[in-house]
Amino acid sequence: MLTLYFSLVYMLVSLTTHVSAQFYSAGQDPASVKWMQINTPNVQVIFPSGYEEEASYITDVLEWSYEHITQSLQHLPRKVSVIVHTHTVVSNGFVSWAPSRVELYATAPSDNDHHDWMERLIIHEYRHVVQIDKLNQGLTRLLGILFGEMGIGAVVGHIPLWFLEGDAVFTETEFTKAGRGRLPRFEQGLRAQVLNKGIFSYDKANFGSFKHHVPNHYELGYQLVAAARAEKGATIWSPVINNVARRPWAFFPFSSGLRKQMGVGIKTFYQNTFEMLDSAWTAQKNKEEYTPALSISPEEKLFTNYHYPVWNNDTTIVALKSSLNDIAHFVTISLDGTVEVLFAPGNIFPNSVDYANGKLIWSEFRPDPRWEHRSYAEIMVYDFETQTRSRFSNKGKYFSPALSPDGNTVAAVESDHEGNNALVLLKADSGGEICRYQYPDNDFIMQPAWHPGGEKIALVVLDDQGKRLDEINIREYTTTNLMVAEEHDISSPSYLGDDILINSTWSGIDNIFLVHPTGQIRRVISSEFGAVNAKANKDKIVYSDYTANGYRINMLQVTTLRGIPIEEVENNSVALYKRSISTKENIPATANIPRNEYTAKPYSRLASLFLLHSWFPAYFNINNREVNPGVSLLFQNKLSTSFATLGYLWDMNEETGKFKASYTYKGWYPVTEINAETGDRKFFYAIGEEVYSFMFKENTSSISFSIPLSYQKNQYFRGITPLLRLGISQTAESPNTPDSIFVGRETWYNFAQTTFYRQEYRLLAYNQRRSVMRDIFPRSGQIIDINYRHTPFGEHEMGRVFAARGIAYLPGLARHQGIRLSVGYQSRKAGENLREPGLFNIFYNFGNILSYPRGTSGHHHQTLSTFTADYAFPLIYPDLSIPYLIYLKRLKGYLFYDFARGQRFPNQDNNVVINESIFSYGLGLSGDMHLFRLFAPVSLGVQVAFPMGESVAFQMIYGVSL
Repeated sequence: MLTLYFSLVYMLVSLTTHVSAQFYSAGQDPASVKWMQINTPNVQVIFPSGYEEEASYITDVLEWSYEHITQSLQHLPRKVSVIVHTHTVVSNGFVSWAPSRVELYATAPSDNDHHDWMERLIIHEYRHVVQIDKLNQGLTRLLGILFGEMGIGAVVGHIPLWFLEGDAVFTETEFTKAGRGRLPRFEQGLRAQVLNKGIFSYDKANFGSFKHHVPNHYELGYQLVAAARAEKGATIWSPVINNVARRPWAFFPFSSGLRKQMGVGIKTFYQNTFEMLDSAWTAQKNKEEYTPALSISPEEKLFTNYHYPVWNNDTTIVALKSSLNDIAHFVTISLDGTVEVLFAPGNIFPNSVDYANGKLIWSEFRPDPRWEHRSYAEIMVYDFETQTRSRFSNKGKYFSPALSPDGNTVAAVESDHEGNNALVLLKADSGGEICRYQYPDNDFIMQPAWHPGGEKIALVVLDDQGKRLDEINIREYTTTNLMVAEEHDISSPSYLGDDILINSTWSGIDNIFLVHPTGQIRRVISSEFGAVNAKANKDKIVYSDYTANGYRINMLQVTTLRGIPIEEVENNSVALYKRSISTKENIPATANIPRNEYTAKPYSRLASLFLLHSWFPAYFNINNREVNPGVSLLFQNKLSTSFATLGYLWDMNEETGKFKASYTYKGWYPVTEINAETGDRKFFYAIGEEVYSFMFKENTSSISFSIPLSYQKNQYFRGITPLLRLGISQTAESPNTPDSIFVGRETWYNFAQTTFYRQEYRLLAYNQRRSVMRDIFPRSGQIIDINYRHTPFGEHEMGRVFAARGIAYLPGLARHQGIRLSVGYQSRKAGENLREPGLFNIFYNFGNILSYPRGTSGHHHQTLSTFTADYAFPLIYPDLSIPYLIYLKRLKGYLFYDFARGQRFPNQDNNVVINESIFSYGLGLSGDMHLFRLFAPVSLGVQVAFPMGESVAFQMIYGVSL
């Protein structure tokens, strides 16, 4: 039961993405969106108004999936809700099980493969529904009764993430013409690692590393799932999940279930699979001939990618460099290998970098300040002459921008929230639209490229048959088809004279092919692991070539190209999916998906506001993530705008209980949060050396309004959140409150009701540079937090407290070391109790907002000034595994110094003011690790503080990163 307990605790923590969100939420759509729904016996599709035609087809694909992709897991899931987001440029989807739902992001990626995006996305995500719903059996069904959907969600923690994603990737590969399992670039990371660096340990492959690049759980999982299916058949994984569902109390039930089916445990199964792949990939390697080329990017010690090379002049190229050491930067690379950093952009969309006439152009992600599910793809321009960058478009959705040779016109792909796709020509000086081109059947357009003469544009187009290469004459407004790839992926066209260089998968490896205007196709660059994004100038070609240490930039002379006709190119890939795959009739397409007529009805946000999804025999405090005795009822609506918790908490210290309720609504521009609680409290008082207590009732309630705004500019995240909170606290007699209280020999008090009207104003702002995984602190960042609390109304007051704090992050002496400096000021005024003679009031004060030096306690001051300094540094990246117990990825340490100077509250007898200083220093040591092969990483360690005038203080450090 130990691992099940940890899973339940992890589930509770993972349900909180930040302080104000009780359960998992990826964000909200704009409040102006009007929602519609389509209901069938198996799915409920919720979508924005105006998207009815597309939603109808989504429903048909879901119904098709219900019949087909459920068979290998031998389970038909219960009805599930599917929410479609259309106002964002994010291309993704996810399944969450508390509450259970599927969320789909409709915008196709600018580097989509050769199958319809939404069909592939639905198949992938619906497979997750089948996986998780299949757990609803045996003991897990009982957990579902006891805990609601959270009970089933906790058992999911027993299933490795590589299986959940690998099985879904295999399913998308099996039931589409594309899918990542068919794409060479999807396996190139593992193939290069195994052939050049060897097979990593299972724990390292599963959980990653700070020391080396480790391909993700999608890539790992696909190979393992496919290998098992190839050996034991399509239904091999069904009894494994059954074992997890029926025996969640056992240690590692997934591994024991796998052992029953395969005869070996998970570690041996992994080793056997990759030894088989090592042999198969070696055989594939030996069958190929590779193009010799000159690498012009420097050799790097750590994994580093050089992406999207473009010619700046005859001797210099521009590329996007990223690594384990640093975030992505645009750099210039001279042909002699000299690298100079230009600047760090924001989040760049794939295949969106181009250059012409002294200007670099790309497409960059920009979020809406308030609504996470509304975002934009905006064109950015860097001028080499002025060395400035600017935003070319505002709140647009432009992908893969390309500059005409003279730099006067931008060709970009525009996708709107209704699913329309068009090639748009824009004026480079003003951004004004010149014209647009859209195919009659709304074929999906990708990655335009200009002819050197500026009169033609080559582009990749996706339709029901697959991808094709078209050429548009913008003068005559005519379209010519140059080739049809059908079941192969093509991408990134660029001109070499009148010919076109493209990436393609014909050889089972991403390589560079040349397409002649007559339709003749030749492979001109053959790479061991993958060559992409070729760009030519007068006599040279540069491209990105994958290695075990990342993409490097290679260069070839045009005169050395030796093409092999497409007919002579062999595909020697391992292609595990082919050993366990359904017939082509099972591949969905518009032609063979059964179509139905549905009635779309409005989806009422008000009627669907409260959805009870889980309950728990404990009370979970969202603010400090503490679990206390009690009970909780957890609510969240399907649109993730309404969150509520009802519960009862038992305070073991005071031996009293209270009822608590909280509600948050995020569907308006300001976020509204309401909290209320009522219950008994215990008051302690002393007479001489004896301590006595009595019970009284306490009622508190509050309402707050906040506006969380976030921005991205270049490599920085910025945000500001103003908050107003109004509250009432009231003490009253309970049935256990005595009529009178004897304090002194002749002093009796009667209990009096007390009411406080609390108000809080807060302003939180931050500015932070993007970081890489190795960074302990942000390399650069600032936080300002200003808070004021008082009780301006009523005859009783709690006093007031004002606090302001500033935090600055700075780089350390070496990379990934970091400095955190903080200064703060706090001023408090004690509350005044207007007590009438003979009446006894419960007396409150506002607590401290700022923290005292670490390791100290028991201090109270009227004014307080603080300073803290932390220096954090990584010590070692051991990648150390004790199987089934712990996998240690990093040891890190920090030194700290805390100082506070405070003014005590004046002595009421002589009004003497006393100033005093407090300080502490110390160090901490912690490790980043995974326990019991659970996927959520844990930070565990110890801190030692040496406070002034006090005993040495030891403190355990524990945190879960999600």
